[in-house]
Amino acid sequence: MNVAAKNFPWADELEKTVITSLTTSFGLDFLLFRDKIGGEVNTINNVRNNVWATQAEKDIFEQRSKYDSTPYHQHENYIATGEKNKSSHKAGTLNDPYRNKSMAAHEEKKRDLDHVISAKEIHDDPGRMLAGLNGVELANQGSNLQSTHRTINRSKGATPINEWLDTLPSKISDLDNQIAKSHVRLAKMPRDTPQQRDAARKLEDEIRSKEERIKNFKEVDVEGMRKRDAAARVPYDQQINRSYYTSSKFLHQTANAAGAAGIAMGTRQMLGMVMAEIWFEMREQLPALLEKLKNKFSLESFIDSISSSLKGIWKRVQLRFNDFLISFKDGVFAGVLGSLTTTIFNIFATTQVMAIKIIREIWAQLVKAIKLLVFNPDNLSFVEQCQAVTSLLSVGVASVVGTMAYTQLLPLCGFPFGSELASFAGALVTGLVTLGLNYFLLHSEIAGKIWAFIESLSPHANAVREFQAINAELDRYLLKLSQLDFNLDPEELKAFTDELDSLNDEIQRSELLKKTIKARGIDLPFEMGNPASTRKWLSSLA
Repeated sequence: MNVAAKNFPWADELEKTVITSLTTSFGLDFLLFRDKIGGEVNTINNVRNNVWATQAEKDIFEQRSKYDSTPYHQHENYIATGEKNKSSHKAGTLNDPYRNKSMAAHEEKKRDLDHVISAKEIHDDPGRMLAGLNGVELANQGSNLQSTHRTINRSKGATPINEWLDTLPSKISDLDNQIAKSHVRLAKMPRDTPQQRDAARKLEDEIRSKEERIKNFKEVDVEGMRKRDAAARVPYDQQINRSYYTSSKFLHQTANAAGAAGIAMGTRQMLGMVMAEIWFEMREQLPALLEKLKNKFSLESFIDSISSSLKGIWKRVQLRFNDFLISFKDGVFAGVLGSLTTTIFNIFATTQVMAIKIIREIWAQLVKAIKLLVFNPDNLSFVEQCQAVTSLLSVGVASVVGTMAYTQLLPLCGFPFGSELASFAGALVTGLVTLGLNYFLLHSEIAGKIWAFIESLSPHANAVREFQAINAELDRYLLKLSQLDFNLDPEELKAFTDELDSLNDEIQRSELLKKTIKARGIDLPFEMGNPASTRKWLSSLA
């Protein structure tokens, strides 16, 4: 193990990360959030996959009226389109994309007007119900009406085109088998009596009818029919999506879900920090408390020790109150953005429970990273900013890995306290991955070279480092100076400052300072009044 690895505070960092994870992602998270497949907002995609965010909308769909074909086939546009296609058929210009040909004149009595997306499918569409649109109006749009041969239309029925096309080869095969069997029967049939000849003629008509059906089925242009179906679904889905996703119902549900997630996330982050601070304070005080009680136990001493510990905890919490508020605010933003992201994902694909949690954890770190990049509250240099953002993103990646580990372990931990064990394992994985990534990205030899190269690109990198070293040394000296005991009571200090203010000459003030420093035994690292000595000392700080 190299020097950097040896000097890296592995144990302390692991403890901090694990405790933070336990008190947030794998503790409070599962108390404050009730994640479920598809999230908290209904989307068209989800309900079509029978994933409902609200029971009320599901009940409305399940209690819909029974399908009745009559209003769908008596709609004014259905009738008008039929008449228009009749005229086009007579003129020889009526195209049938199902067969990629114009309908022949002899097919006039075999022409049917088909709902490309079947009327029953539209009636039973959960997306259409969620959007609150009229199924009869949607089914009878011009984009959804198509004339074709009645054999194809009536065979298709209420089945979606793609499903019907998938079964078409088996339909043709079944008809071929039936015809073959009918020919065998026909060859064996007697024709001696009128009744026998009539039965034979009926079987021959049946064979011709099936042969005609096979002929029509084989004329089907599979790709053309699929394209016609796709062309009909584009405006259909557009209307449903536009109607629902711009509705007050969707916007209110999205806002409520985002607000609730924001409050829950903010609460999680703040309470997690409080609980972590309580633990760190207890960890510092408990060994001393136990040692004290072991040597001399008394109830009074025990109560006093507990009281002292609680006061220490309360003081620690008070000192970080502003940090808690900032954490709450950041958590609110992360929760809102995580909820909105989940909702957007669910418009296109149904998210699983694990995905929802991963989105939330990623946004928790992204908000901190964006805040750091935009506002830079600690006035970090560019390289320091990059390092801090890298560290935050590594925590996000580690949280994702820990969540995946937890999700995989939870089903295996069905025994008592199994979920708690899975939570601890998830937090431990998060901690280990965080440490590993942080060390590699920030402290490893390779990372050091990369960061040094990035820093070297700055035109004033060397000067900045020198000033930083000087400032650090000044801070150290001032801290040491602040700890000195000047043996001045308030009255003496007031007299000294009054005397200093009363002097108008810098030489007199210098003499007074020299006299006071000598009287108090203060050892300065430079000679007062000697500019060369002062410059030499400042140069030594670099």
